[in-house]
Amino acid sequence: MRVFFYTFDFEMEEAINLLDNIAAFLKPDEVWKRVFLDKTLQTTIIVEYIQGDQLIKGFDGTGERITDTRGNDSYSYLTELLSNGEKKAGDHYTLFDTGDFYRSMVFLLGKDFFEIDADSIKDTGTDLFLKYGEDIVGLTEESKNKLQVELLERYDKEIRRILSEY
Repeated sequence: MRVFFYTFDFEMEEAINLLDNIAAFLKPDEVWKRVFLDKTLQTTIIVEYIQGDQLIKGFDGTGERITDTRGNDSYSYLTELLSNGEKKAGDHYTLFDTGDFYRSMVFLLGKDFFEIDADSIKDTGTDLFLKYGEDIVGLTEESKNKLQVELLERYDKEIRRILSEY
């Protein structure tokens, strides 16, 4: 009879240890951290949402047209001449010239937030954040909504992955 209780206690202790391990990995903060540390998510936020859905189309993170400090939202005829026609007068600002600004964008993860930063200083000395505002690296409401759906899918997938390891 003692062997039964010993075996039962051992199995129960093993089960409790397993549940403790699972619980440690299923803490919401830890799951979110794992989701946000995924480089594919970071790239999606920067390349797809900010650059592709917003900047190339001429919008900042507020959903408004990118405008400079003078209120202009499109390239001038002088810009068209200086760019050898790559940028057309009247086309909205995209902030893509050499690509340096786009390539400099980085994902920064804090304890309970993330932000996108970039090297906003051009070779000419122009600071894009001062000229166009820091919202040029923000997310529009539409992008936030898309991100919310993606995050929930990734969160669910991460929980399932953790549970499948046990």
